[in-house]
Amino acid sequence: MHITMKKTLQRVLGFALVSLISACILGPGHEPLQLLMMDSAYGAEIPPILIAHVAPTTGRFALHSEADRRGAEMAIEEFNSRGGVLGREIVLVSRDPSLDAKHAAKVADELITQTKMGFMVGAISSGVAASMSAVCQKHGVIFINTNSSSPSESVENAHRTKFVFDASAANFNRALLKFALASRKSRRVLLLTEDNAWGHSSAATSRSYITEYGGTVAGEVVVPESLPAPAGALKQVAAIPADVVALNISGDNQIRLFAQIDSKTLEKQSWVVGEVDWEELYPAPGTPRPLYGITWAWNLDTPGTAEFVARYRKRYGHTRLDYPGDVTHAAYFATKALLTAIERAGTTDNHAVIRQLENIKWTAQERMQHDAAYMDPVSHHLQQTVYIATWHPRVNHPERGQVILGRASPDQVRYEQERTARLESFDDTPHYAP
Repeated sequence: MHITMKKTLQRVLGFALVSLISACILGPGHEPLQLLMMDSAYGAEIPPILIAHVAPTTGRFALHSEADRRGAEMAIEEFNSRGGVLGREIVLVSRDPSLDAKHAAKVADELITQTKMGFMVGAISSGVAASMSAVCQKHGVIFINTNSSSPSESVENAHRTKFVFDASAANFNRALLKFALASRKSRRVLLLTEDNAWGHSSAATSRSYITEYGGTVAGEVVVPESLPAPAGALKQVAAIPADVVALNISGDNQIRLFAQIDSKTLEKQSWVVGEVDWEELYPAPGTPRPLYGITWAWNLDTPGTAEFVARYRKRYGHTRLDYPGDVTHAAYFATKALLTAIERAGTTDNHAVIRQLENIKWTAQERMQHDAAYMDPVSHHLQQTVYIATWHPRVNHPERGQVILGRASPDQVRYEQERTARLESFDDTPHYAP
């Protein structure tokens, strides 16, 4: 159990029961968590609102998951500091769903049927998000996808109970490919694709944008999800003449890949990466990176950014990620959106909360971005600013390595396929009021 949750439970239940609750939540057998009516700082016999943070804490997305949880924590602390939501304290429970979709589905079911979680936030892996959100839809549990960027999350795998808060690879690729192809004459593009749902979905959207911007697909190299031998993939890439190399490679695979790319190669060809998270840049400050897309950066000159960074550094400034990135920013606003929706609905009833989430609108100032953001009620995907960035290796000051080159508004990067999304009706979505 995470230390923040232990402290919260200590306040709610007292020290005597903390060890018992810890065992119930994270014990090998995953026994049910019996949090019924209890005394709390928020009033007698008022149960807390339980939110499960589900993200892989081991493997290639471990650092992303940590950054994601921090964003959720920051939002929850804001609400708890002023009395919680509806007079109820919010308790965050962390659970590792792994990167296996089938196991993740089992975890989601246990969290709902045994641990009685009210809501779920997190994911990181798009395959895990798709699996867990399908289980949540079955039970009527709201699933807040904080940081998965597969285009399929808001089209084929969209659900009435799921809301997606990260920009997708389709949004990023639309901005990046237009930027990269504008300066190339022959406009031949090679796709370098990770062999998973996110990689193939992202590459598929790239093909349509390449055609839209006057380019041609020169070929595609598909690499294993584990990417055991980046050098082999790079040899395949070198054998295919191309002006632009469009990568859809995620997590630590990016670090391993770019550690073996000659910087001269990046100068000759225009390499673009659908998305590069801070957690893939900051741990490898000496590794060069090409063009990539993000949704926020700690050094943007937007209202509220400096204050948010100061809050983050006061709490996490002594850790490996001592500056916040786009993952933390997305999780913070996603969790804040959920809690605000519950507050405005005046109830935890999922139907009422969903209707509030479908009407989310933020000003640019509120989002710390350059454009207003809004939730698309058709796809349940947040439409927001996308930034085009690059990385200048700075080993001594890695926080200064990221450089913003441009930006695109939500309308400029909209993924048109989202208009075809089909959500379950409210009649087909079970009521759930934790």
